[in-house]
Amino acid sequence: MRTNIKLNNGLANTLRDTFLALLIANGAWAAESSSVATETNAKTEFDCVIEPSEIVDAGSAVPGLIDAIYALRNDFVEKGTVIAELESSVEKATVALNKERAGLNTSIQLRKENAAFALRTQERNKPLSAKSNISEHGMDKYDTDTRIAKLQVRQEEENQRMAELEYLRAEAIQQRRVIKSPIDGVVVERFKYAGEYVENSPIIRIAQINPLHVKVLIPLELRDRIKQGMQAEVVADVPGSKTHIAKVDSVDRVADAASGTYGVRLILSNEGHKIPAGVRCHLTFQPGKPD
Repeated sequence: MRTNIKLNNGLANTLRDTFLALLIANGAWAAESSSVATETNAKTEFDCVIEPSEIVDAGSAVPGLIDAIYALRNDFVEKGTVIAELESSVEKATVALNKERAGLNTSIQLRKENAAFALRTQERNKPLSAKSNISEHGMDKYDTDTRIAKLQVRQEEENQRMAELEYLRAEAIQQRRVIKSPIDGVVVERFKYAGEYVENSPIIRIAQINPLHVKVLIPLELRDRIKQGMQAEVVADVPGSKTHIAKVDSVDRVADAASGTYGVRLILSNEGHKIPAGVRCHLTFQPGKPD
């Protein structure tokens, strides 16, 4: 009985050692396969975020009282669209005054008539001066009057030019009280309302949602594999979302040492504004050469 027990114990030990060896071998093979898969699999899925490509807080270049705000929350505005205006009655009056002054040319016509008369007088007296019927001093006076009259015409023309510049300056001052959208986008927030005083603070926040930016963090070991122009399939974490194609726009040159990752930004076209912004997503990089 003791011999059988020893044989059975020895067989059990042998089977146990063999089983452990197989487990170790399988574990090493699985780890190696996982490592190879990580290195070669280009379709690893990553978590990402879809954000507006630009967010602008539009404000006024000068302080003042808000007269009107023309854009409401969720309104789409185009670049250059007037979205708000400050009270500017004095500036508008100054513009009208300078515009009227710049359009006046009576003084120029008057100076031109004087110059023409002085020139005719000079021409009429030249024959008399040649016959010594007019003194040299008198002829010099006629010549001087002619030159002065021409200079007065030039002076009035310069004054009119200055009046035109004053009009442009007044118009520029008045335009500083008109707030226009700097981008094409959607109004996401209003900070001020008509009747409020604004100074060094935004009035409206506008987000550009076409195109969108997709931001993702990638492990350091994949850094050399992500190139600018590479495409990726993006799916927003929203029920019913479809797959969209985004293109790598930039790759961070400085990594985050704490997490061992670096950032990648992709451009996602959003014609028709059908893709939501400000949501989480997941993406898969597509293998192949960058476009």
